[in-house]
Amino acid sequence: MEKKKIDVTVIVPVYNVEKYINSCLDSLVSQHYDSDRYEIMIINDCSTDKSMKIINEYKSKYKNITICDLKKNMGVSNARNIGIQKSHGEYIMFCDSDDYYDLEAIKILMSAARENKSDYVMANYIIKKNNSEIKVDSTSYFVNKHISKNEIISYMNLTSCSKLISRELFIKNKILYPTDLKRCEELTVIPVLAYLANNPVVINAYLYYYIQRTTSASNKKIESIADLSFFDLSFKRFENIINCDLYSEELEFRAIEHLLYGKCLVLLKSTVKKEEVVSFINTFIKKYPKFTKNKYFKKFSVMKKIFVYSLKYKFVIVAKILAKVHEKITG
Repeated sequence: MEKKKIDVTVIVPVYNVEKYINSCLDSLVSQHYDSDRYEIMIINDCSTDKSMKIINEYKSKYKNITICDLKKNMGVSNARNIGIQKSHGEYIMFCDSDDYYDLEAIKILMSAARENKSDYVMANYIIKKNNSEIKVDSTSYFVNKHISKNEIISYMNLTSCSKLISRELFIKNKILYPTDLKRCEELTVIPVLAYLANNPVVINAYLYYYIQRTTSASNKKIESIADLSFFDLSFKRFENIINCDLYSEELEFRAIEHLLYGKCLVLLKSTVKKEEVVSFINTFIKKYPKFTKNKYFKKFSVMKKIFVYSLKYKFVIVAKILAKVHEKITG
C-alpha cells in the first residue's frame, strides 16, 4: 500500500519543558486531521529534565511523532532550522513546546491554503496569562484576506506560530533562522517569507495559545543599549531584503514599530539610564524626522500612539509608566 503524502510537518523545539509538554503534545496528536497526513517533529535541544521521557511515551502511542536528538544545545533558531531541513511535509508549522494549538488548527489552515492556492497562511492567537486570556487580532490590520506586499512589510507580525508556510518557500529562497541573534530573529524570517510568498492570505480564526510564563527572560537584566543591538541588526537585515525604492514608507513604519516602539518598550522596562533612551530617540528622529506623518501610523492603537508621542516629545516618565502597564498586562 502506497504511503500517504505528508501535508504538514509541525516542528516543536524542546528544551526542559517537562511541566508543559503534555498540553502541547495533546493538542498536536488530537488534531482533527488525518494523522497519516501530518508529522510532529520533536527537535530535542539537549534537554536534561524529564521532557524526553514524556515525549517517548507519546511516541510509543502515536506513529506520526518523530524525534531528532541534537548533540549540542544551540537554541531555538538552530532547532527550527534542523526541523525545516529534515521535514517531509509540503507545509511547515511551528509550535513552542510550552504552548498549544486549537484542535482544528491544521484542518483550518490547510483548507485556506488549498482554497486560495497559497503558500503562506496566517491566523490569530491568544495569550494566556494566569486565568486571563488576551485575543491578539493580528489579521485586523489587513484590508482583505489576500494581503499585499505593502501590508506585509508594515504589519506582518513576527511570531512563527499560528502560521502555515510552504516548505519550498524556505528552501528555494534559502531562508533559515539566524543563529547569531538572541532575539528579534523572526523579523528576518516570517515577514520575509510572506513578502516572497505566492498569494499569502490571512484568516480570522484564533488557532494558537501562547502561554505567558513568569519564568521567561526578564527585560530588567538589560543594562545598556548595546544589549539590545539585535533590534538594529535584525531591522538592517530585513531592510536589505525589501525593495527600499518601492516600499520606503512601509519600511519607515516597520522602523517605528520595531525600533521606536519595540526597542524603547524594552528599554523602559530595563535599568537603562534615561539619557541613553533619549539619545536613541534623538537618533531615530534624526533618521525619520516626519515619522508621525507616515500613513500607516494611524493604524496604531490609541495607547501605542500615546506611547510613541511621549517618546517624540521626550516625556520619558510618561512612557515608562505606559511600559510598566504593558508589562503587567502582557508580561
